[in-house]
Amino acid sequence: MIGKCRSDDYKEYWIIAYDFNNQQKEEAFKILVQEEMVWNLIEEGKEYFAVYAKKDNESWFLQQIEHIDSDKNL
Repeated sequence: MIGKCRSDDYKEYWIIAYDFNNQQKEEAFKILVQEEMVWNLIEEGKEYFAVYAKKDNESWFLQQIEHIDSDKNL
């Protein structure tokens, strides 16, 4: 995850991310986060495993997210 933003009226929250296994940083895209509490816990610059979905031509929506703890992966 490379960034996070919110609308000026605090009604929409999103992250900017890319799949580092299949994409370049320049291909990052917006993923809407439906719960402010979840958005607050996401830290910029950290690596996450995320599941997100899209219906038809709508925006991407975050379904699940988990921090990748590099110490546990050793």
